[in-house]
Amino acid sequence: MRTFEAKTSIDLFDLLIDLARQHDLISKLEAAGFRKASAVLKKGHSAGSHMGEEAVLELGTLLTDRWGGPEVGAVLAVRTDLTRLGILGELILQSETPQAVFYQMARFNRLLNQRSAFELTTTPYRLTMTHSHARVGPRFRRAAQFGTIWALANVALIPEHVFGAAVRPVSAHFDFAAPAHLEPLHRVFGSRLLFEQPAAAVSFDRARLRDVRKDTSLPVWKALEDAAERGLDDVPALDSVAGRVRHHLGEHMAGSIASESSVAARLGMSVRTLQRRLSDEGTSFRREVDAVRAETARRLLGDRRISLSEIAFRLGYGELSAFNHAALRWFGQSPGSLRSKKKTVPESET
Repeated sequence: MRTFEAKTSIDLFDLLIDLARQHDLISKLEAAGFRKASAVLKKGHSAGSHMGEEAVLELGTLLTDRWGGPEVGAVLAVRTDLTRLGILGELILQSETPQAVFYQMARFNRLLNQRSAFELTTTPYRLTMTHSHARVGPRFRRAAQFGTIWALANVALIPEHVFGAAVRPVSAHFDFAAPAHLEPLHRVFGSRLLFEQPAAAVSFDRARLRDVRKDTSLPVWKALEDAAERGLDDVPALDSVAGRVRHHLGEHMAGSIASESSVAARLGMSVRTLQRRLSDEGTSFRREVDAVRAETARRLLGDRRISLSEIAFRLGYGELSAFNHAALRWFGQSPGSLRSKKKTVPESET
């Protein structure tokens, strides 16, 4: 059995350097400088992933400037060599169907880029991959747009690159304004491009993907999946894991609470890794759920148009009494008392 090694964002950095050189977007001297920086990062071990992310953003900014817009991400993706993407690339190449590929990309993307994430959703007719990116300052805004296009372009090209099938997405959405030159995007994503959307995503017609598959080795695939799982444990957190958990819980709180397993998958972690990371930060998934509920209750109680029963439902409580007990613990008063006395909910620790 082969030995598989998980790779990090520094390996993505190396791939982008070579692709930029192939398109003459950087000089030989600049490429040599970037490769020297990459070699230094690889010696940094635990710090390497974090610093590698910064290096990718720096390179993305330069490439966007040289090309004239973030659409260069689609240009480079056309020549992506998936074998250069480490264990995630191997998993992609060993997957039996496009849906299996997209599942693995959503699950293990953090191996290559901790600042971005994929979420896979399906309906009877559509398969959608949504891409999100951690907030960046003005300095790296163009690089983030480049990264979004690069990431979604690689998704859009999976049927062709992995399965030899000429299937393009039925639509591509981007959460920023349209770049000046759309032709590179049309070549990769097809004709339906939508900009300034709430989220960045590509959607496929599931019927067109139904017969797209190839033979694969289950033992090899399983070995890769196990190695990727171990690799995630070695990727250091760039940001507070608790903060990311709270953000995800808050976004999806509408009558139910996201499960620990679904949040872990969204963050590209196993449940065990998520539990360990939260413990390292002195908290737990249960405590973060409680904190998000308290903060959401504090906000909703300020809007008298929303009934207490509706608030309880939004917080995921089956009965109003459960919400009452929680509010007493959080704020020292029942929700009804808070409203009847027209008091502001205290900003106490939850």
